[in-house]
Amino acid sequence: MKKLSFLLLTLVALGGCKKDDNNTPGMSPTELLTAKNWRVSTFSVTAAGQPYPAVLDPCDKDNYLKFNTDKTLIVDEGPTKCDPTNAQTEKGTWSMPSADKLTITAPNLPVSGGTFDIKELSATTLHLYISDSQSGTPLTADVTLTAF
Repeated sequence: MKKLSFLLLTLVALGGCKKDDNNTPGMSPTELLTAKNWRVSTFSVTAAGQPYPAVLDPCDKDNYLKFNTDKTLIVDEGPTKCDPTNAQTEKGTWSMPSADKLTITAPNLPVSGGTFDIKELSATTLHLYISDSQSGTPLTADVTLTAF
């Protein structure tokens, strides 16, 4: 469930895109997404209609995502790894088929990817939402990432 939670946080469906006009006038959604690294600050997961506690292990709290301008995605374990045998980074891809959708493919995660709704995208906040299923079980995830 830990890996699923991190993936859902990572691959969260993204609802309507909202610019932060006070801090980033004129920046496109792609520019906002690629400008900084993103770390999960809050998330919730529901499976088959039942909410599950959204708890990040201390070793997961320093993990982050980097959306590169060449459409590659880096998932980094941060300074503290939960399992020392895990790779420090994993690569994936991303695209924005529209300003309010984000498609992510990330190998070696429980869900290899999907297209998500962007709820908010500003210079400091990326709020994602996904509704999907895994092995026939309906799942939703609501994740907020903070830029750093």
